[in-house]
Amino acid sequence: MSDDFDFSDSASQAKDGDGDYDMQSVVSSQASSSGSTVPSIYSFNSTRDGMALLRHVEGRIFNAQNDMYFLPADDTEYARLEKGYLLQLVDLGHLYIEHENVQRILAPEPGKTKRILDMGSGSGNWVVGMGTEFPHAEVIGIDLAPSGSWGEPPPNCRFEYDDLNLGLAHFYNSCDIVNTHSTSGGIKDYGWYINEAAKCGMLLLAEGHTELLNSRKELQEMAFGEGNPGESWLARTLFEFYNATKRRGSSADARTKLYELAKRCPLLSNVGGRIDYYPVGPWERGRNSEETRRKEIVGILLRQSFTELLQSIKPIFFSQGYDAPLVQQFVDGSEREMNELNLHMYARCYRAWGTRNSIPLESLESDAKQIPTTGDCGQGVDDQ
Repeated sequence: MSDDFDFSDSASQAKDGDGDYDMQSVVSSQASSSGSTVPSIYSFNSTRDGMALLRHVEGRIFNAQNDMYFLPADDTEYARLEKGYLLQLVDLGHLYIEHENVQRILAPEPGKTKRILDMGSGSGNWVVGMGTEFPHAEVIGIDLAPSGSWGEPPPNCRFEYDDLNLGLAHFYNSCDIVNTHSTSGGIKDYGWYINEAAKCGMLLLAEGHTELLNSRKELQEMAFGEGNPGESWLARTLFEFYNATKRRGSSADARTKLYELAKRCPLLSNVGGRIDYYPVGPWERGRNSEETRRKEIVGILLRQSFTELLQSIKPIFFSQGYDAPLVQQFVDGSEREMNELNLHMYARCYRAWGTRNSIPLESLESDAKQIPTTGDCGQGVDDQ
């Protein structure tokens, strides 16, 4: 099946301007954490500030704040991230899980400003989408580097550029919904990270798993050497990418433990978790034509995202001494599999959520309660 679909949506149509970063209104988190209760606003200028936030590696642009997170921060990568945004929209039917709870929490209240925080905002689509759906709310996106995807964001949306490993003190007890998606590759201790996020508001978590499954939802065999029938180069590539990410010091293995980590956080109640399975390419059939069409679109979006990811992860391989011919074998073999669809595979997305309870932060600190680190949390929610 061809990937030629029009995936435009209301958020992507809301883009304004030519993607230039210059004079984009943003929030300085450094100023915000200085003791003031009101974040200071300044105008970000790519010429003046770009060198502080961005660097060039292997012909791609990367963030200059966090060495663990080693995926690009350029227009090509943001276009890939937009496909992940659309995939979630098609799969969930909404921008977020726990739809009824989120709707209830974000319902307008006289005299109160609702606040939504998106950690790892990427291309900014989710921020702008939530700002459009909840015009009465303030929506804040945090990432390591600016995105050129948006010219001037909607008036109720803004972006900060900061390393989440430095903490979120200036957002404690000030947010209603906190969303985080695909950030584990840049976080040193995910248990601590969940604790920080839970101090801010209701938490929505999502992380993709790099292990692929076959059509029976068993672990997909990886290709080595010349590769044998039934073995996957894409599975091998993602396995190598996971290991490369771990070697940079991230808590990438926490992506399968979201539920357990959230469950053991004393600041969260009504914790839940689930695993979603996505076909790599448009091969899976549904129970009816509508479901089949949805699965096809999800599969196409995931295939496109993985195809673009193959180019984005080349620099991390080269940074760790992988030979160029081997890296090219990863790319060529993976692209061939996805184009031919001779292997039917699934990718997984782990999700968890929890409502911020009434335990005061002061009580938590005085009792010296500890949140488990990533390594202490077991295996996480079971596959279902």
